[in-house]
Amino acid sequence: MQEHIISVGPGSSINEALQSIGMSSESVIIQLEAGVYTEKVFVDRPNVTIRGRGRENTRISFNDAAMTERDGRSLGTFASATLTATKPNFKAEKLCIANDFDYDCHRALVARNPGKVKGLQAVAFRSTGSSDHTLLSDCSFIGHQDTLLLDAGTHLVQGCRIEGNIDFIFGSGTVLFEQCTIVSNGPGYVSAPSTKVEDIGFLFHRCSFTATHVVPRESVYLGRPWHPGADPQVNSYALLYDCYEDAHIHHDGWTWMHAFPPGGGEVVFTAESSRFFETSCSGPGSSNARESLAENEVITIVQSFLMDW
Repeated sequence: MQEHIISVGPGSSINEALQSIGMSSESVIIQLEAGVYTEKVFVDRPNVTIRGRGRENTRISFNDAAMTERDGRSLGTFASATLTATKPNFKAEKLCIANDFDYDCHRALVARNPGKVKGLQAVAFRSTGSSDHTLLSDCSFIGHQDTLLLDAGTHLVQGCRIEGNIDFIFGSGTVLFEQCTIVSNGPGYVSAPSTKVEDIGFLFHRCSFTATHVVPRESVYLGRPWHPGADPQVNSYALLYDCYEDAHIHHDGWTWMHAFPPGGGEVVFTAESSRFFETSCSGPGSSNARESLAENEVITIVQSFLMDW
């Protein structure tokens, strides 16, 4: 397959570079020079790589949130994303993708006026549509609530840093996180998988779950089951294998989440009714009392995933 390389520097548009290629299926590499790119990026063609000069040097950022209004309407969580990929074989390498929405300021408004301020979700990266075989390597994903939305297809996330506080890794995709650093910057919940009943969801292998110095002990849950619209075809899945868990992780590990059916009312989904597992983990936040899988079963699951890569 022919490969097309485009170099883009600060002050230039990543979207314009993508549009210059059109919708062919040729492989495209967008080489970003060091700098900050303040832009909402939409990748709606297959076989695109966006490559930076290091995640400390190249940053794509925007500051939309679910509460942000455009044309008199709130964007909602999904449209808040800084970078959205909708087609197969997207790759991001050696860069930072951030949502710079001022979460702390707006969270303070919620504290003063409970129930009055909503829509603090602010996505940094989103996979959706027909995206599949998404590779995220040596990147940073920075946000607070709903940082990383992996919602379609399979994903391999290698050596990345992912930061947030509320459900900051979420979605229905199948994802292998390899040697990633998962950083909580406030009390809350790391993951909120919405995995379909027949699928594998989030696999964390040799990852480190850490926190900034302001996060209290046992104030963060590893995850909770997200059932959008109380969807009965969802059975949330997350597995930690050979991971390090620091002291900010709650001793229960996992917790419940409520959902609201289209017809009204409220349904509670528990950790016990979900597929949440930990095997061979260590650190002050880990616990042998939580549900686990046999190590040979875990290895089979990971190897089966990697066969497609």
